[in-house]
Amino acid sequence: MFDFHGKVVLVTGANGGIGTATTEAFLKQGARVVGCDFAYPPVADPASAILAGNPAKVHMDVTKKAQVVSVVKATVKVLGKLDVVVNAAGILRSKAFTEITEEEWDTMLNINLRGQFFVCQEALKVMMEQKAGCFVNIASFSGEAGGIMAAVDYSASKAGVICLTKCLAKTGAAFGIRANSVAPGGVDTKMLDVYKAAWGEEHVTEVSHMNPMGRWGRPEEVASGVVFLASDEASFVTGACLDINGGILMNP
Repeated sequence: MFDFHGKVVLVTGANGGIGTATTEAFLKQGARVVGCDFAYPPVADPASAILAGNPAKVHMDVTKKAQVVSVVKATVKVLGKLDVVVNAAGILRSKAFTEITEEEWDTMLNINLRGQFFVCQEALKVMMEQKAGCFVNIASFSGEAGGIMAAVDYSASKAGVICLTKCLAKTGAAFGIRANSVAPGGVDTKMLDVYKAAWGEEHVTEVSHMNPMGRWGRPEEVASGVVFLASDEASFVTGACLDINGGILMNP
């Protein structure tokens, strides 16, 4: 349905559940994908990892601005441009409001929000010169309604992502740049292990049944929404937050 042949897509958190599904979805549509993740082995020059294959697997810690700058510059140097950025890097916590430490709060906001800002900031500079580009940032249902099982630091970070994206959309519009976010509900990835450890597997299953559709979402269902927002079919959509949650939150 969507054609991304000739397009360059950078995905952060590419080794995670949603990041992996998103990478695969863009590959199916013909894109050249630069997948970035802290879990990938470091290399002296990110350009070598970008040249190694499609998808490229590039080490990047989104909390380190110098690494972000290096990867964005290498992407443009090797591939000539940057059409789409998907920010999927993030961590999850399930812990009582009164028990979160100062260090835990800082770590969560540093990865989930500050890291997205660094990536958006550097990619925006490239896209402003191109006068074209698109961002899709992974937020969360918890950032709209507060978490059911997610901790306050996670929920607050994802609320920040939604607002960051709106600001990005306003800044980029005059340059032909769009920016949207998606807000998944619970998705069946390894992150569910965080909930299972905190609440028990039986309770986690019960919570999934609270959803009108009676289940957790699948990573590829989120990826489909990401690809749509990045496509030409969404050419007049910017500043939006797309709910992909099975109906557990229905915004007016």
